[in-house]
Amino acid sequence: MTYISSDSTPTNLSDRYLVVLSGVLLGYAILGKGFAYLGIPPIFVSEIAFFAGFVVLLRTGCLIAALTTGPSLILAATMAWVLLRTLPFIGVYGFDALRDSVVIMYGGFAFIVIALLLEDGQRINKILQYYRVFLSIFIPVIPLVYAFDRYMVDYIPRLPGSDIPLLLVRPGEVAVHLAGCVAFALAGFCKLGPLRITLVLVTVLLVSLSRGPMLAFALPTVFAILMVGKLRQLLVALVAALAILYAAYAVEETESSYSRKESVVDNRPLTAHQIADNLASIYGQSGEDTQGTKKWRLDWWDIIMKDTVFGPHFWTGRGFGLNLADADGFQDRADPNSPLLRNPHNVQMTMLARAGVPGVALWAAILAAWFGMVMHAMGTARRRGQAEWAGLFLFIGCYVMSAIVNASFDVALEGPMQGVWFWCLIGFGIGSVMVYRYQHNDVL
Repeated sequence: MTYISSDSTPTNLSDRYLVVLSGVLLGYAILGKGFAYLGIPPIFVSEIAFFAGFVVLLRTGCLIAALTTGPSLILAATMAWVLLRTLPFIGVYGFDALRDSVVIMYGGFAFIVIALLLEDGQRINKILQYYRVFLSIFIPVIPLVYAFDRYMVDYIPRLPGSDIPLLLVRPGEVAVHLAGCVAFALAGFCKLGPLRITLVLVTVLLVSLSRGPMLAFALPTVFAILMVGKLRQLLVALVAALAILYAAYAVEETESSYSRKESVVDNRPLTAHQIADNLASIYGQSGEDTQGTKKWRLDWWDIIMKDTVFGPHFWTGRGFGLNLADADGFQDRADPNSPLLRNPHNVQMTMLARAGVPGVALWAAILAAWFGMVMHAMGTARRRGQAEWAGLFLFIGCYVMSAIVNASFDVALEGPMQGVWFWCLIGFGIGSVMVYRYQHNDVL
């Protein structure tokens, strides 16, 4: 790719921060929650990266320029609304109010990344190079990490002074990054050899015990395949996958030792029956385990809808800081091993419950404006025969799509492990489109 040259020499501080931020993102992807809790409470890795990035943002002098697109302006408005719905509750809920607000306030990372790219468009190349390094580490390491986290949890050390394991990665997070890696390859930025493809498929199998991760990987991957014109290969892969699943399902049916276990999501058995249940639960009835978690979510979402869209908190929501699971009666206090919940397993419902209809409308506007901007740029680049630019926008679009799908089934963007990644990708998309338009003298 060719990029515009910056009018001023980029500062070493900006380049160093980009390296550090890339390392932070790698840590979140590999170690998950364990990495997120490194630091001295209440200052952790994400807060350090955020405040350091804010200093870099001011030094670039690109803050105003970063606000000159539709998605940026809507994001700024959403952050302002969330801040208004957070400040009144700090006195009541303390740090919990600030912690809940990061679902949007981490959007500051988007402006940091935009400013870095506007300061020097060549950093797009650097980010792609860093992602190649990430891919070369993530694909071979994550199957071992995830399997160890799932099956050897008792042997994982805890962080000093806490009960947080050093290693804690969730299937949805893994699925999102796998989708990003595959989209990166389909966009033409690298090649996945037989070994890497095998590792990806094995890891996808491991995380597909839940419907959310399954869809988070499948939907953007299928979209990317269709966009690059490989429909035939997709059909062959689907037929092969269904044949293998059917064969495994049939074998399990003949085994008298097979039993359908009732368990929480993270303890579901790795079987063809479980995967088939997840597929069936997407559009209809399935086994008691998957259908139960589906009903549990729908019941909670129905309460939120009645309280906001059809209730007293239409305009304001219930604010940031309140434990929604406790307030709505969905906290499982009977099971000591059950993780403490604060938010419904859907980011749209989180925004609706906490920021009201205006909040969720602003959130939807961000997504619509961002995807419209990136997909329009991809279409323009394809018409002009600029394959690398089109591939870049496809890669970023699929990555964000995967994160949104995952966040629609799990508490994902509400934490730094996925939230920091998501907002950095949002900023990467906006900044890349701005650089592309400026280089080709397009109107912003």
